[in-house]
Amino acid sequence: METLLILYPIQPYAEVLMFRQDHSGTKYAEIYQRLIANRYQNTRLIWMMFSEKESPRNPDLSQLWRGISVGENDVIGACGVSFEEHCGQKKYPDPKTVIEACPKPIEKLVIGGFHFWDCVEKAAQYAHGQGIDVLVDDDLTEFFFYKVRDREGMPSSDCIPVSRKESILKDRKNFLRSGGRDTLMRVRAARKGKPWLAHI
Repeated sequence: METLLILYPIQPYAEVLMFRQDHSGTKYAEIYQRLIANRYQNTRLIWMMFSEKESPRNPDLSQLWRGISVGENDVIGACGVSFEEHCGQKKYPDPKTVIEACPKPIEKLVIGGFHFWDCVEKAAQYAHGQGIDVLVDDDLTEFFFYKVRDREGMPSSDCIPVSRKESILKDRKNFLRSGGRDTLMRVRAARKGKPWLAHI
C-alpha cells in the first residue's frame, strides 16, 4: 500500500507561510487537503505531529494547522520531540523514529510537509537508506504556499495541477521563465544524486 507521510502540519508553520490576505488560513488548508485527496487516492495518510511536552509518544494536536480535518482512517503520529524542544533547544526529530512510527508494510512512501530541505529531506534520505521506495512531493511542502497563489496573491486550487507530472513540467517552465537556464541548472544540481527528489 502507498503511504503518504505529512510532516508537522502545524499552525505556527502555516502562519509564517500564508499570504496576509487569508487571515484564517483555512482556504490554504482546504486546497492542500483537496490536492492530497485528488492526487493520492487509496493511500494511507499519516499526519506526523510534534509530541506533547510531557508525553513524547502522544501527538500535540493543539497545534494542528487550522482547517485540516483528520480522517477516521488517517494515522496520527508523534515524532518524539516537542515543538518547544525543537525551537528552544534546536532538537530535531530523529528520521529513524519518524519512519519507524509509520504503519507497516510500506510499499511506497511519499513525503510532504515542512520543511523541504530540512526534516522532509532527512526523512526521505533515511527511508531511501532503508530500501524503501520513497519520493518527496514538492507540492505538499512549503512550496505549496507559493505555487497555490493566483495573480492577485490569493490561494486558488487552479494553480497546482492534480497530476504530479504536470506540476513538475510547470515548475521547469517557471524556473526557465524566471531565472533562465542557469537557475534551472542550479535547481537540478541541488537535486542530483537524490533519487527521492523530482528531476525538474
